[in-house]
Amino acid sequence: MTATPFSCPKRMVYGPCGGVRPNHDCEAAPEPCPFADSVVVPPPGEVVHRPRPLDLGTAIIDLVLPPADDELDAIVDIYRSLGAVALVGEHLDDPRPHIPHVNAERLAVLAQPAILTVTGRWRSTDEHADEVGRLVDAGVVAVHCVTGDHPAVRFGPHATAPFTLDGTRLAGIARAAGANVSVGESPAAPPTADRPARLAAKERAGADLAILNHAGTTGDLIAFADRVSATGATLSLVAPVPVVTDERSAKSLAAFPGLVLDDGLVDRVLGSATPRATGIAAAVEMGRTLLDSGRFAAVNLSGFAHGLTAVQSAEVMASIAGDLE
Repeated sequence: MTATPFSCPKRMVYGPCGGVRPNHDCEAAPEPCPFADSVVVPPPGEVVHRPRPLDLGTAIIDLVLPPADDELDAIVDIYRSLGAVALVGEHLDDPRPHIPHVNAERLAVLAQPAILTVTGRWRSTDEHADEVGRLVDAGVVAVHCVTGDHPAVRFGPHATAPFTLDGTRLAGIARAAGANVSVGESPAAPPTADRPARLAAKERAGADLAILNHAGTTGDLIAFADRVSATGATLSLVAPVPVVTDERSAKSLAAFPGLVLDDGLVDRVLGSATPRATGIAAAVEMGRTLLDSGRFAAVNLSGFAHGLTAVQSAEVMASIAGDLE
């Protein structure tokens, strides 16, 4: 059986998304993902793009833009001093002014290199193309094309949103618009055996770069990179490095379906007398191992140290990125 957009709450064509639960249920409802055990439709074979190398530095750091310009100035000063690229999401709970091109324009004024996320939610196909064009005009490093989380994951079973495009189709639109194209992939989400081939399909659709979601140990991530390489895909891979400094940061990173943290990491941090220092040291150790493996172009630092301001959290991330240089 072949899954169709009409059997997927996100209307995906090239599924499954990264939120498939361990029992193969959909992230949005307690029912089987229509793609998890069915034939995944590949993008047309004749649409072939060669991935292009991008200047990513060593660390890509997640950034939620604060509303206050002076606070953003302080964070960007920290990031720029390291040559770090910012990764800006498009979150379900973002206030309306935090739309991708507005964020891109704020960062462009500050000369902060950034990858901006565009999800498949809310916009028509033409509006997606227009948004990507605005990001290209703003000079972003890449457009990160993802289907996006379903609102039911965050806000309960009755929450919904219109989905127009999945990440694979968005990647094709972004490539056609002249953007450098980033995509996501969740190596630990079922069906895990099909994830490398799905990433190769995204490369054919236009992707230059893949930023991976948290997927266990360094060994798990390195093995996944080798499986991607075995498909013939050559797009650059960015490895995820979780910054776990307390129980709340661990829970927030592990809250989304399809993401898996190394249990040993969480136990090590939470069992420490100095969890923040232990979490920072663990992130540096993990990042070095992944970079030294030669499989990854850069690492993506994500997480939030609770009890700190946004600027103080940026300083934590900067200390990790600096140690990885």
